[in-house]
Amino acid sequence: MAGVTIRDAAQTDEAFILALNAASTPAVGEMDASEYREIATQAHRILVAEAGGEPAGFMILIRPGSAYPGDNYGWFEEQFDRHLYIDRIAISVNAKGQGVGRALYEAALADAAELGEKRLTAEVNEEPPNPESMAFHAKLGFRHLLSRTSPRLGKVVAMLERPL
Repeated sequence: MAGVTIRDAAQTDEAFILALNAASTPAVGEMDASEYREIATQAHRILVAEAGGEPAGFMILIRPGSAYPGDNYGWFEEQFDRHLYIDRIAISVNAKGQGVGRALYEAALADAAELGEKRLTAEVNEEPPNPESMAFHAKLGFRHLLSRTSPRLGKVVAMLERPL
């Protein structure tokens, strides 16, 4: 990924993460500052991708056994002992197609392997539809496990796994 670097989020990234998350709904769930700070306490890592020296995307990763309350995460917890859960990922509009998403996923895959996890897990909206994200995940080797309605969000999501 020429020109894309991945680093751990700093406290100074909060405004960028919140603004990009807001710009990316409904593809990602809404998240205000207090929710972000709570997720950050549960997260294994929050990654920030930079393209051309500017923040261009972020990804939140949650490990098994976390107290994270998300119902989709809870579903994966019931299915798998060893997984690294992608709570959300968002890429700025200006950075789409520049390898930012792929770089974040490659970092997550490397992290999962280093931790001894057996798979990456994630969900993608089916209602409202997100065909670009579904195609991206398929290209990266994610398998569609099932579709389920998220009780808390009221969205239909595709539950996905990428075995390592």
